[in-house]
Amino acid sequence: MVSHVNVSPTPTTTHGRYKKNKLYRKEKLKEAKSDYEDRIEEYFKQLTLGCQQQDCRNKFCASGRGGILNLQPQAALIMAIQLASMPELRLCIKDSDYKIPPPRTKTTTTTITIVEKRSQEIQPQTAKPFLQSLFNSSSFANLLEKKPTSIKKQHWITDVWQWFSYSKKLPEEEDESYYQIDSDSDSSRGMLLEITPMAVQLDTAVRYLKQYMAGRVNDSQMNRWSRSVFQSWEAIGCSFLSTELSLINLDDLHQFFSLICQEKGKQDERQLRLMDSVSDSLETLLDRMVLNISALEEIEDDVEGDSTRIMSEWCRSMVAVFEWIYCCKSRPGEDEGLVRSTGQVMLTQKFIQVLSKIARNKQSAIRNIMQNMLSHLDPVRMQWIVQDLHQYLWDHYHTGPYKHGLEDTIIMTLKCLELLYQANMKTPHQPIVPTHVFYNYEITKKLNIKNEYRVWKRVLMHGEGRHFITGDHQRRSRLFMTTSSVLLPYPFDNEYQFSWFSYPFLLPPSVKRKIVLMDAMSQMSLEYEDACVNHTLVVHAQKLLSEAPRMLKDLETHLKSATCPYLLLEIRREHFVKDTLNQVSLKWCDLKKPLKIKFVQGGEEGMDQGGVQKEFFGVLFEKLVSPDLGLFSLDESTRLGWIRPVSGSDKRTFEMVGVMMGLAIYNGVMISIQFPKVLWKVLAMPSEALVDALSERHQLFTLQDLEEGWPTLGHGLRQLLEWTDGDVEDIFCRDYDISLEIFGQGIVTLPLMSNPVPVTNANREAYVRDYCTYFMYTAQREHILSLRRGLWSVIGSRALHLCTAEELEMVACGQRQGPDAIELDMTELEAVAEYDEYTVDHATIRQFWSVVHHDLTTEQKKQLLLFVTASDRVPVGGLKELSFFIQRNGPDSDRLPTALTCFSRLLLPEYSSRRKLCDRLITAIENTKGFGLV
Repeated sequence: MVSHVNVSPTPTTTHGRYKKNKLYRKEKLKEAKSDYEDRIEEYFKQLTLGCQQQDCRNKFCASGRGGILNLQPQAALIMAIQLASMPELRLCIKDSDYKIPPPRTKTTTTTITIVEKRSQEIQPQTAKPFLQSLFNSSSFANLLEKKPTSIKKQHWITDVWQWFSYSKKLPEEEDESYYQIDSDSDSSRGMLLEITPMAVQLDTAVRYLKQYMAGRVNDSQMNRWSRSVFQSWEAIGCSFLSTELSLINLDDLHQFFSLICQEKGKQDERQLRLMDSVSDSLETLLDRMVLNISALEEIEDDVEGDSTRIMSEWCRSMVAVFEWIYCCKSRPGEDEGLVRSTGQVMLTQKFIQVLSKIARNKQSAIRNIMQNMLSHLDPVRMQWIVQDLHQYLWDHYHTGPYKHGLEDTIIMTLKCLELLYQANMKTPHQPIVPTHVFYNYEITKKLNIKNEYRVWKRVLMHGEGRHFITGDHQRRSRLFMTTSSVLLPYPFDNEYQFSWFSYPFLLPPSVKRKIVLMDAMSQMSLEYEDACVNHTLVVHAQKLLSEAPRMLKDLETHLKSATCPYLLLEIRREHFVKDTLNQVSLKWCDLKKPLKIKFVQGGEEGMDQGGVQKEFFGVLFEKLVSPDLGLFSLDESTRLGWIRPVSGSDKRTFEMVGVMMGLAIYNGVMISIQFPKVLWKVLAMPSEALVDALSERHQLFTLQDLEEGWPTLGHGLRQLLEWTDGDVEDIFCRDYDISLEIFGQGIVTLPLMSNPVPVTNANREAYVRDYCTYFMYTAQREHILSLRRGLWSVIGSRALHLCTAEELEMVACGQRQGPDAIELDMTELEAVAEYDEYTVDHATIRQFWSVVHHDLTTEQKKQLLLFVTASDRVPVGGLKELSFFIQRNGPDSDRLPTALTCFSRLLLPEYSSRRKLCDRLITAIENTKGFGLV
């Protein structure tokens, strides 16, 4: 019998083998760790420094086209760890600069793959921490084994629009994890999936779209195609280009998008899926832009080469995103509420986020490129995007504090609107859409103008942004601030300080007039306080100098102006203009004080609570434009005044006229004289140098300006310019000169060239330009600039910079009068009227408004306004901006109605009949001249 001997390993042998295996595993782990760290380092260098190859197309390289332009070190390190954890290499091929990992055996690979698949089938999908998922991933586990040589696949797309001819090389199943950016490790692999960008044109895009709609292309291929076109700026930014390669052809792009976004109800499932795919791709594009915008917005100088190309692609891509949003929201049959509840809201939000970052730095090159492209939008698109942003602004409106700073939705939307406004006004005399399109009446109604003015003054002093308290004085003064007295409604030193007034294009003229008057009241208050302090000091000085009467009298004489809290003008009505101009000249230092008028040496006296001021300025400007004075001439057809060329006239006179205009605006009185709009353009200019520059470039004093102020003369020059039947030299027989009527000399002919020549077809454009410039500017340049200097000496503040030329005219003169003026809407006046000892249903009040609406002519309605308010001007905003009171003035009698113009109060007896009321009212309003009706 054979005995079996059981040979068991001795403890020494077992321990030695275990120790040997442990050392082997430790060595392998050390080797894998070293290799993994080297690969992370290689990826980190590639993401931050790049491979320095000009033709690199690796998206995970700083040198690659369409790659990551600027990545923070922390983000680059995280992405390098993700890339190093993947089996596919994303390293640039560059003359063996990068290490290629050794090959891995097929058996090991297969085994690990099977284990992975089984683990995925058995284990539920649960969220794992990043490090756990990283070190448990197959990519990291493979580092412990021998690694196979990985051969990087070559890009098989040579002609990007041969996509469908290579359809066999594409996987049939769509990788849905592509859009999952931050879930698990598998989604990270999807995020790094390489999609080659493709540039397209209209005919090719339409052809393949029809193939897809016909079913010859499946959804997976079409989705991959749409991502290749719409999710990268190097693709869509180079697609649908116009003949001028710097711009995108919006007509072609709109035609293609319209084929996708057909009328609601006429789309099949394939079109709806394609719409979702395009929206998702554009959303990914905007996400990429958000990550990379910091590198481009810092470039301020004009650059050439790749930087300019990339910035142009970015800007064209932004225009394409806007066009897609425009097509989706404006397609026929679309429910606006449904659109806002879908992904278009998110796309709009990200579009605003990127556009605001582009618009943030006003000196950046990419902002200039974006502004230039937006300036080529047509009026329909410009108006639509402005209105859409206004709606978005209203939907997200809040009153602060703006804790998110530049990332606040309000701030971002306003930055976008500011960029659009500047693009719209790139050619000031021919804006794309009227400036009133940018007004936001809903938000301005919500604003507390007084509080907002305080915030705006603080922002002007310190700038928009976050400001921290650094000085001890600031910290101590902060303790005494209350909610009512603090300059900021939210007194936190680390809050983002922002004012709506910093974006004046949003504000309608009625709000700007309030700002100008509030700024004037602020200056008046300071002057009044200084005068009161000076008066107190003088009183103390009088007590000290009571024993020196002569010195005391000199002191009172010299300090009389400093102690008077008002700008007091004592006017003789027989010398109205002379007294006014002389006294204003002598009291130049008191111009910012509240104005008081006193008539001396006979005549009526009145308590000047505003009414006397209105009548004073009305009479003054009526005398200034009279032909006897010779300062202004009136066009017979438009009744607009213009500075008359005067031989040897004193410039000081026109400067004083400008001062009186400024005083009227400063004291809240509307000017009763009207000028052509071109003069208000000059008055609104921030400097005289800019006026001269625009004149030399023929962007001011154009033929359009001439036609508005002098339609008959403008029509003749327009006819000369557009004449096509023969040579204008034979038809018009004009020389290259101009004839002007100079006060005191009659009509004088002046040559516009040193050598007189006839006007021909060749030089007629230059002749019309020179004629307009000379007629409106050169002939009276010094007088116009003197008028401007006088105006700015009174109201020249930051508040005036808020106004455009049209808005300044409305602030100063109210709504335009004349043939093209709007009809007086007396129902607005009736709606704001208030009553004393009457009610709205009283028979006399009903009869009064019946007479106003049905019996009074337009001229008589103006006379009624003049009778009650001392001005026939309609304020900006309409008659609803006026104060209008009707007070009972006794029972029925034969007395005429009277008025307290200082308080805009009509004293109306309780007449017995409507006919009697009508007769007495018309008699009263047609005899309103003089200062007696107070």
